[in-house]
Amino acid sequence: MKKNIYYSVFMALMLLTNSCDLLDKNPMDSPNQATFWNNATEIDGGVVACYRFLVEYPNVQYTYPVGPDLMTDIGFPRQESDAKKIAQGQHDSNLSSIYQIWSFAYQGIGRCNLMLQTIEDKSSVLTRDQYNQFKGECHFLRAFYYSRLISYFGDVPLVLKPVETVSDANKFVRESKEVVLDTILSDFSAAAALLKDKYTVTTSIGRATKGAANAYKARIALYNKRWNVAIEAAQAVISSGVYDLYPQYGNLFLASGLTDATNKEIILKTEYSSLVPIYHQLPLYMQSRNMNAYSAMCPTQNLIDSYDCIDGKNISQSTLFNRNKPFENRDPRLRLGFVVPGDRYGDFQFESHVDSSTCWNYALNKRVTNMDCYTYSPYTSYTGYLSRKYSDPSYSGSLNQKADYPLILCRYAEVLLTYAEAKIEVNELDESVVNALNKIRNGRDDVKMPVFTLADLIDQAKARVIVRHERKVELAFEGFRYFDLRRWDGFWKYANQPVMGRPFKGSFATWPTVTFDENDEPVYDYNNYAPHPSTDYRVVENRVFIQNKHELWPIPQRERNVSPQLSQNPNF
Repeated sequence: MKKNIYYSVFMALMLLTNSCDLLDKNPMDSPNQATFWNNATEIDGGVVACYRFLVEYPNVQYTYPVGPDLMTDIGFPRQESDAKKIAQGQHDSNLSSIYQIWSFAYQGIGRCNLMLQTIEDKSSVLTRDQYNQFKGECHFLRAFYYSRLISYFGDVPLVLKPVETVSDANKFVRESKEVVLDTILSDFSAAAALLKDKYTVTTSIGRATKGAANAYKARIALYNKRWNVAIEAAQAVISSGVYDLYPQYGNLFLASGLTDATNKEIILKTEYSSLVPIYHQLPLYMQSRNMNAYSAMCPTQNLIDSYDCIDGKNISQSTLFNRNKPFENRDPRLRLGFVVPGDRYGDFQFESHVDSSTCWNYALNKRVTNMDCYTYSPYTSYTGYLSRKYSDPSYSGSLNQKADYPLILCRYAEVLLTYAEAKIEVNELDESVVNALNKIRNGRDDVKMPVFTLADLIDQAKARVIVRHERKVELAFEGFRYFDLRRWDGFWKYANQPVMGRPFKGSFATWPTVTFDENDEPVYDYNNYAPHPSTDYRVVENRVFIQNKHELWPIPQRERNVSPQLSQNPNF
């Protein structure tokens, strides 16, 4: 019922705003600011409409926040898409999704600017609590959208008040990223000071809180090496006592966990509803061919090999690694988050071996034709693996499956990792860092990995390897890897090499040996792998990352056509 109330307001206000290329303008064919915003209900609706752009862009095929990881070493988009073009270094300023992400963010900023002015102008019709909440939400969302823009584009136009004319919009120039970042941090700070820790009023459920403001402040500060700011903001979330890890990592990303009212891990999520209706289609694009889906968003061998054994050692070092049973004795997050050969997935036993023409159907209690076999369909998982995250089997069945469960945008585990990484970067290696990492590795009912001691983190370089590994395996397929590869010194090389899939022929015992480098990242001998199908790892796709170019995306050409004074990023 809470979601229904939230979306009733949401959809009503969506009708009040139109968009243009750079920013939302006051609509000419709808009630305007002077005649409409005359009571708290109307203003509340306007604030809710500012949430419209939480997800990067409206393409349901590769829904964010999962999408960015498909452009990295841990994910693969099987279908032709903008994600594939970006991963292969073939994107330019005319790519549709790049424009959409830019446009979506500025539409959100335009709405926030309008509502911030409205809240001030109409403050007399609001209670103090309403004034604080509405203003805090708008500051939070403006910072949220600008955080997205500087992370993708670097320097961007900084617009902090409503745009009255198209002529005004066409005069904007790019402000330095550091100046925009200062504004972002200021907005998040203002939001944190105004917002409550949590809400009990049903129409406020799902909206930004003090914890969300501090968590996102910590994230953008971390991304931009403002270490002390990140530490302080993350610590504010941790010490609030509002959040905790969800006990079941395996259910956290399924409908049951995502909609659980007792779930204290989710700090911010984007809602969907079958009653509005607003859906996403992640089950359709992520699930198996046996479940009548596309198997189009796949984890790579690079990711699968990154999960340690339960003794805390990687698969090249651990005596627990058994080549005949390579997925046993592994970090539980591997099989709780992803589907490997032999696992039950929905009503089927998943098997991607080229000769596995049949598989077990648990519902029928018999073997059936295996549509996940590559010889049956060349459009099954190219890597031989699938994702459980955001891929609830209860939403499988038809090619029109639509999901109305939420997607997490920010959760407590990320805040713990942000805190740990920032502390490591300022070389404050103390028990609080150990506790944050151990909470993630050992603080759930279904994830128990060896804990660290302070001695394990005494060396800063070693501590960096540890926290970066934890980010990779804990947050996989949540959109963080894309930005991590670009912000960690030297990690661009992992975006400039092939991504791998499983061998489709041969037994597990004949699989190639993997080694690990100084960053605990898997290393492969690409030149010795035979063409597919073979007993060797499959080279699924070559990736291209050009230094001094692909750290940022190009400014959309459509925007530069309207505003030629907008400079372009290097080498585009």
